[in-house]
Amino acid sequence: MRPKRIDSFRVFVATLRRASAAPRRLLLAGAVALAASAASLAAADAAGSRAASFHWFAAGPAPAAWSHDALPSGAATLSYPTTFTSGNDEDGISRERKDRHGTILVYLDVTPQQGQERLKGWASYRVKVVEAESKDVHEDGHATGLTFRGGKGSCVLDDYRTRVENHHYREIACFVQGRQHASVLIAAALESQWAHAVKTLERAVDAYRVS
Repeated sequence: MRPKRIDSFRVFVATLRRASAAPRRLLLAGAVALAASAASLAAADAAGSRAASFHWFAAGPAPAAWSHDALPSGAATLSYPTTFTSGNDEDGISRERKDRHGTILVYLDVTPQQGQERLKGWASYRVKVVEAESKDVHEDGHATGLTFRGGKGSCVLDDYRTRVENHHYREIACFVQGRQHASVLIAAALESQWAHAVKTLERAVDAYRVS
């Protein structure tokens, strides 16, 4: 009997979600760094300008053939290609594509706000949380004041390597505030798949709807 294979990306996502939802004491390690970057982030957040890496963003409906799933609360709706399969997310919605070995190639995930997530300083907050659970984390761009369908959002583009199996992923991570609810959207892919998957992930971000 073969040993059970460890899905490094799923382990990473589950651990990252626990870190985001953890009590404030688990975030103290990054508090000093967050405070140090607050002044520089404030100017960018106030301007609400888009980074060059988010020039593609334009909120709008998904392609007609795509599927749609909403959080139980109705706080957000994720749109995705019908070729994506269901992942394991007890708190939200996850849809993914895997290879024949079970490695997650492309991943979409939505969860309700669970921790200290905020529109202001979102990029720094997200990167610090990822740094706590992975390695070689780099922010590649961020944008604030984005107009989503039903709300406003802040997004960051970053890449990192998982501690288990050393998989290199790139992600678009957005915190979106609707009229009544806030949620987090993650659109990620293996670095080797990014060029092929990025347009699909961008369309999923464009189509994201909140309430």
